Amino acid sequence: MSKDPIIGIIGCGNMGAALTENLVKSWGPDRISVFDKDPQKQSALVKHFQVCGVSALEDLANFSDVIVIAVKPQDMDAVLGVLNGRKDKLVISIAAGITLSYILSRLGRNVPVVRVMPNLNAVVGASMTGISCSEAVAESQRVLTVRVFESVGSVISVKEELMNAFTAVAGSGPAFIAYVKGEMPPETIRKIFVEESLSFGFDRAAAEFIVDKTIAGTQKILQNFDRDIFIKRVCSKGGTTEAGMKAFESGGRIPQGLSEAIRAACRRAGELAKV
Repeated sequence: MSKDPIIGIIGCGNMGAALTENLVKSWGPDRISVFDKDPQKQSALVKHFQVCGVSALEDLANFSDVIVIAVKPQDMDAVLGVLNGRKDKLVISIAAGITLSYILSRLGRNVPVVRVMPNLNAVVGASMTGISCSEAVAESQRVLTVRVFESVGSVISVKEELMNAFTAVAGSGPAFIAYVKGEMPPETIRKIFVEESLSFGFDRAAAEFIVDKTIAGTQKILQNFDRDIFIKRVCSKGGTTEAGMKAFESGGRIPQGLSEAIRAACRRAGELAKV
């Protein structure tokens, strides 16, 4: 392909907007199209970044080579219904808790699908993103996925059975780091995150990479965001981060409390998973 593929982003919320902003810098606005069920969200993104907006989800699916699903988990089924059988497209899902097997059961086993978990530090180009690929994903498509998400930070391949743990450490982790910042030494925060990552099954090299990038990204975003506002933005009702923050209520802003928060987030990720 002589030109960069056209990337269609479904969902213009925090993550969809962060991806759009950063991809425009490397891909150019003419290679990016966006769709949101809320026309005001979509038009705001189109106007600000001069990308292409489409009037229907089907148009985005037809027009794009790579389709990034950046919607809430409860909106996934409607999106997957439109994408069924499109084996000529690379489908990337960043919907928390939605497994590859669930997506493939709706789209077909021969559709190349990548499950991706970025974090809100993507807003400042400092995300720690984990990716898991289905069997139909070619190496060139895996490399392309890495390139897309390197536009908003660092990327690591993660076994899908560790995605719930990755969600707790890197997805919810920024809120926990922000919450205990100033309450315990940075080296203690790092040690606890690494120890919990190892207990979940990550090898040491991966654990340290994930934790260090998550901490560095959080430090960067807190230079631009009020801590309490940032924590609220990471927390979604009934989600993994909220579960971790509730654990702090009994555990406190002490090492044991941080450990409990990370574990609670991991448990909640498993409860929310659609398999």
